[in-house]
Amino acid sequence: MSPVVAHLRYFISDAVDEWRHSPGPNILATATLAAVMFVAGVNLLVLANLRAHVGRWKNDLRVSVYLVDGARPSDVDAVCARIAAVPGVGRVDRVDKDEALRRFRASFKDLADVPSELGTNPLPASLEAVLVAGPQARDAARRIGEAVAGAPPVEEVRYDQAFLDRIDALLDIARWGGASLGIVVLTAVAFVVSGVLRLTVYARRDEIDIMHLVGAPPMLVRGPFLVAGVAQGLAGSLLALFLVEAARRGAHGYAGPNSGGLFELAAGGPLPFGPSSFIVAVGAALGFASAWFAVREAKDLEQ
Repeated sequence: MSPVVAHLRYFISDAVDEWRHSPGPNILATATLAAVMFVAGVNLLVLANLRAHVGRWKNDLRVSVYLVDGARPSDVDAVCARIAAVPGVGRVDRVDKDEALRRFRASFKDLADVPSELGTNPLPASLEAVLVAGPQARDAARRIGEAVAGAPPVEEVRYDQAFLDRIDALLDIARWGGASLGIVVLTAVAFVVSGVLRLTVYARRDEIDIMHLVGAPPMLVRGPFLVAGVAQGLAGSLLALFLVEAARRGAHGYAGPNSGGLFELAAGGPLPFGPSSFIVAVGAALGFASAWFAVREAKDLEQ
């Protein structure tokens, strides 16, 4: 057996013994890491779901051309032909007043009875131009507006690409701002957890003194504590991921089948594999850093 493998086996077995004989500090450190990773996981869950929805909306770009009430079918056909002739338009869908009302009631269940109370359907008919996704979409939307400008049946033209771009920019700001704040918080937590881990170092002071007396190198003394720190980070991050998913499902169950679009927008899907892996990696790195601070600052580990 190579010395590296032998040392690694020793580190792992000693770390397991440490967890078994001193569960209190290890559980406290793991719980602290789990709490921090849980907060980070919730933020990543919301950002991932919002970004996924914005991406889907950007792949389903539409220009809505709202029509005046009582527009003549021949005029509507002419406008539809103008829109279809614009380069970058995939297809043109006709949405009559009844379909607009059905969509409204499906999207806003709490307001579904409002049109009935008004006694009339206030929603206009429209033509929806589905654009081909890509950088040319904004150009196509502008050309559609120019093509239908002044047409008798057209009341308004609406295109949401600029709105989606603003949301995307806000998500980028939130992501980088959260990352900057997260670095500060994680650094502070690393020092807090290292203080907890230092208790386990002092608890084994006699054993460490004996190892120094027989000439054990510093890494052989520090190795078990570093492995234990990584194990705490992994356990804390995995526990945080479990709690994030449990909280998401619990909130979904509490809200019921009519949880509404806001919940689906922010937490409709589970945390993707990429952010989950990031949480695990950061947890392991944070556990290692905390253990490193603890053993570096403990005078009993100095040569």
